[in-house]
Amino acid sequence: MRLDNTRTSGQARTRRGLALLIATGAGLGSLLLGTVPAHANATTKHVAADGMSVQFKTSDSSKNVRGDITFTVNADGNWRIDADATNPRPAGRNVHWVCDLSWDAADVRHSTGTKWVPRKSTRTLTAAAYDPFVQADFATIAARGTADCDIVIG
Repeated sequence: MRLDNTRTSGQARTRRGLALLIATGAGLGSLLLGTVPAHANATTKHVAADGMSVQFKTSDSSKNVRGDITFTVNADGNWRIDADATNPRPAGRNVHWVCDLSWDAADVRHSTGTKWVPRKSTRTLTAAAYDPFVQADFATIAARGTADCDIVIG
């Protein structure tokens, strides 16, 4: 005896339901993967008039600690990070910045050292060094390079 009036077998209804579930999951998954985290900010890129340096500027926040950063890359291969971190929380936090510089199929990562930011205060973080990959591909970095800089807690 049949319990419903759909004129389809239980197996057919199960297959249709499973197909609908898969399609819905795939649609929601692609929607979630295409979204940008709420705290992510756009990075501005500025190539110096003489073409000898590129500056990437952005801001970021994580776990209520926020800050601004300027990541500078020079044609001679030297790079520099100038950043700050403001901690409005009642407890101090260890903070550092990480910058991923990408161009064509290459990328490098540079970061500041970790610094303790006491409660309700701001600290400056800097780092600088030489990178032979930056020097070798500087023209490409100036033309098509991008940087993603993030504040890291811990």
